[in-house]
Amino acid sequence: MKTQQLEIKLNNKMEDDIKKAWRKSTQAGDELMCCVDLYKQAQSKWFEEMVTTTLELEWLQVERVEIIQQHLCQYTQLWHETDMLNQSTVEPVDQLLQKVEPAKDRELWVREHKTGNIRPVDMEI
Repeated sequence: MKTQQLEIKLNNKMEDDIKKAWRKSTQAGDELMCCVDLYKQAQSKWFEEMVTTTLELEWLQVERVEIIQQHLCQYTQLWHETDMLNQSTVEPVDQLLQKVEPAKDRELWVREHKTGNIRPVDMEI
């Protein structure tokens, strides 16, 4: 009789342990799914922000090159006007500055900094 009661107690304890383990396993699975969802949301947001950021950086690079080109052209123009003796050395610099293409520089910048594929200039997000 005592042996039978011990077996029943042991079986009840085992059932309780199995139920606890089942609940813990289910809870861990739910937490995992929640973490996976949060990870996917963060990953999606990161990709979205990277596209926006790289596009903005590309535009800033184009603006930077245009401003530098403009200032250097103004400088060479003033140099032409003030010192005709140096004309032979300024003309090649001036010609090279006229060949600067901000869009081509942007392509180089994208390749060098590995910001991704070159996007069309008029792309809207």
